[in-house]
Amino acid sequence: MNAYSNKKGTFMEFENISLKEGIRLSRDKENYILMDVREKDRYKEGHLEYAVSCPYGILKECYEQMEGKKIIVYCDFGGQSMMAARHLRKDGFEVYNIIGGVYYYMEEKEQNKLETRHITRVDS
Repeated sequence: MNAYSNKKGTFMEFENISLKEGIRLSRDKENYILMDVREKDRYKEGHLEYAVSCPYGILKECYEQMEGKKIIVYCDFGGQSMMAARHLRKDGFEVYNIIGGVYYYMEEKEQNKLETRHITRVDS
């Protein structure tokens, strides 16, 4: 079993990765599954491409669809996904946690959508 240390030097049995790395890995759908562990309403408001909704509170109900895959978990700020990663690793899954969550990424993405809707094209 591999253990990964965090900045405090304590050991976790999963790896923290960046959002960019999580997105890159999630494109390999044959080997990875991207799990959004936020509540369903947050998932419906917006989620990462390829993400499957599996709220932290019902994580074990999603185990069947995770079988044979490496799991990438995320939430808004990183706390829930870290707890989910610990539970998943304890139950034998290979897990990667997107550190820091995706809240600011999703907010920025939504703001960019709003800004581009207000841009009008002026032809000379």
